[in-house]
Amino acid sequence: MRFIYIYDPLCGWCYGFTPVVQQLQERSNGNMEFDILSGGMITGDNRHPFSSMKAYIQREHTNVENATGVKFGAAFLEKLLPSEEIMDSEKPSIALTVFKQYQPENAITFAHDMQVALNYNGQSLNNDSTYRSLIKKFSLPEDEFISRLHDENYRYETQQEFQLIQNWGITGFPAAILDTGKQLYLCARGYTPLDKLEETIENILRENNSL
Repeated sequence: MRFIYIYDPLCGWCYGFTPVVQQLQERSNGNMEFDILSGGMITGDNRHPFSSMKAYIQREHTNVENATGVKFGAAFLEKLLPSEEIMDSEKPSIALTVFKQYQPENAITFAHDMQVALNYNGQSLNNDSTYRSLIKKFSLPEDEFISRLHDENYRYETQQEFQLIQNWGITGFPAAILDTGKQLYLCARGYTPLDKLEETIENILRENNSL
């Protein structure tokens, strides 16, 4: 049985949902496999400066904080958000693809570390230096990681992931799919609290076992 978390590194509601997925992973005691896939929310012609989203994010971030318990930092809200830094999902998504080659079991933790770096510490996910500091705690080879981050093969693999999510018809993030081995079930669309998520999974398994 596999839980597939579909997220985007720049999505504020995903920042709030990743800790829920981490809790679920801890509580599953190894009885369920966990995957994380990048959805490609802001790529290509959709890329734009953070400043163009400033008014929307300043309104919305309090809703995310109140519903999920995560906090957005002053470095993000006061420095990065008003800046002309480009919002682009591709590089952090490639970083996750690269990371999964090393430590797939820690991929959700790494994804959350990227979210904290962006949304709390106001660090740019377009800069190699951000990844150099993030991978230190996982003891990964820095130069090799950065080299792979710029490798066209990993970019292609990431684009294929975006395409898969599109083929599944998922256009909003976060989302989650439960793969029971027999069928794929959408078990979360948008932020979902842990108790609701566990209840949905139980219902799916009950239905699945009666098939």
